[in-house]
Amino acid sequence: MASLINIRNTIIIIMFRNFVNRVHELEYLNREYGSGAFSFTVIYGRRRVGKTELIQQFMQDKPHIYFLADMRGTQSNVLRFRKRASDLFNGIEPAAESFDEIFEYIRKQWKSDQKLIIAIDKFSYLAQQDESIPSVFQLIVDEVLRGGAFHLILCGSSVSMMKKTTLARSSPLYGRRTGQMKIEPLLLRHTAEFFQGLTAQELMRIYGVTGGIPFYMGFLDPKKDLYTNLERSVFSKESVLYAEGEFLLLEELREPATYMNILYSISQGATRAGEIATNAFLEAKDLSYYMDTLMKLGFVRKEHPVAEKSSTRKTIYSIDDPFLRFWFRYVLIHRSSIETGDVSHPIKDLDKSYDRHLGETFEQVGKEILMYLSSQDELPFQIRSIGRQWGKILNMPAGKNDYEIDIVALNQDSKDILFCECKWQNQRTDADVYFELKEKAKHVKWLPERKEHFALISKSGFTKKMHEIARQESVLLITLEEYLSHFQAE
Repeated sequence: MASLINIRNTIIIIMFRNFVNRVHELEYLNREYGSGAFSFTVIYGRRRVGKTELIQQFMQDKPHIYFLADMRGTQSNVLRFRKRASDLFNGIEPAAESFDEIFEYIRKQWKSDQKLIIAIDKFSYLAQQDESIPSVFQLIVDEVLRGGAFHLILCGSSVSMMKKTTLARSSPLYGRRTGQMKIEPLLLRHTAEFFQGLTAQELMRIYGVTGGIPFYMGFLDPKKDLYTNLERSVFSKESVLYAEGEFLLLEELREPATYMNILYSISQGATRAGEIATNAFLEAKDLSYYMDTLMKLGFVRKEHPVAEKSSTRKTIYSIDDPFLRFWFRYVLIHRSSIETGDVSHPIKDLDKSYDRHLGETFEQVGKEILMYLSSQDELPFQIRSIGRQWGKILNMPAGKNDYEIDIVALNQDSKDILFCECKWQNQRTDADVYFELKEKAKHVKWLPERKEHFALISKSGFTKKMHEIARQESVLLITLEEYLSHFQAE
């Protein structure tokens, strides 16, 4: 496969910008801020996803106090927060010894009718060090800030800790928030705003490494080719991204070694609970607890055939996060070589297998494409459910009685169903792919009076024959380049 080798000698000219997209998130925060009443927003999301940048962008034209908590304990943070609060009012620091006393000071000093934003970043650090913190902030919300011209933001990267301390029913803060946002990684189309001048395939290869995490994309030097960037920013023991896979688990989980074994097992091709447990040195009965945790964090995806009931026992698991998928596939298994400074092994591995590895990520992007087209009313129906479909073919011998379809999109109300295959390959997609897809669709048991639609999504375009058939049979043909061209600045 020529894939990455083709771009190794190509100097990629790109322009990196720190803040991209987040249009809906900013609109929501501004609506909350513009409401007359006190507002309280919980913002959470995985490490490095861009929460702080979002808050800074939101606050930049508004009065605010921004405080970044650390893990040194309550008293140290109280003293630092007190200094930040007094700086806003250009006054002498108050003799406040607790968070509630500092918030009382802020309430008395703030005389404007315009809302003051008070953003506590890394709130999960405070809660980890002091279990009374949620109760303290309950008091602050109920007795100090409520009714005043304030917008409180509590933000944290530990998804599990933020849910436990702010969103869970057991939390003293439950029911106090006026809104919450989980900040998700950027979609592929948003990376085009980071990297102007790249081809669609180059963007896809970058996305397969960074997974839409803005912080990770910031390590890609616009003057270097992709391989050089990987050698410096991922395949180097001194680089941040080399250890990032472990740090993601350490920040969230109490038993990182167990979770590491589970994710490694999946990265090596295990998809079913039994084989994942065996390869991760676990009893099958113990696996569900760990898998539930990984799914809540967004690291693992649990799938069942989308055209069947969710109660079906047909279940497979996969790593949902492209960066972790890349890290376990190309960093962890080559750690011994990387530790000695020899990057030839991961680079050779990439040359041989990266296109194949990108196939799963391309299916995720295929869902992104179809959901976008649905939102723009460019599909024959509105998608209500989307996912993978697989099953058995009746009256066929073992080994030939399985089928799998990359994407199936449904609308139960309108009885529409769309079958789609995603092809990340160097040759143009020909009609045989379409005919195979039509044959597999016959084995999907859904509604008997359904309206069927077909789509193909291709890296390299389509043959003339496939274009002719598409015109005759109304098959939707989509290339990655056509999709991304709508979002790349001219």
